[in-house]
Amino acid sequence: MIRSHTGRAIVAIRDNPLAAAAMGIDNARYKTTTFGVSAMFTGIAGGLSALTIQFVAPDSFGVLVSAGFLVGIVVGGLASLSGAFYGALFLQFIPNVADQISKAAPWAIYGVVMIGFVYLMPEGIAGFIRRAIASAKATRTP
Repeated sequence: MIRSHTGRAIVAIRDNPLAAAAMGIDNARYKTTTFGVSAMFTGIAGGLSALTIQFVAPDSFGVLVSAGFLVGIVVGGLASLSGAFYGALFLQFIPNVADQISKAAPWAIYGVVMIGFVYLMPEGIAGFIRRAIASAKATRTP
């Protein structure tokens, strides 16, 4: 979708809505489309979650779950499918590793690892890998 006409219009609106409007892009139409697509994916995710957990309640999704999703986005990398995958792996495995390292304060180990990832890879893991591949290709070509 990102490589289609709609995706390019959404990216243009994200980057500069005024310039996108000046180019003839209907901001309201594409913002509504983006909201609809987001709602569709959220509905699918909620349905799959309800099927998996077999119980749905508002208390199931607290502030810590939202913070965890934000951490996954920041660590994995924004605006890429691979970034979502890396963020999910981070959220799944790093807390368990931190718990194995320190039973007294696993949250401290988790925080240090998270800050290290953000400091060393400001574009996320996906951005770091993308940059490493581009650097390897640049040094390999004569």
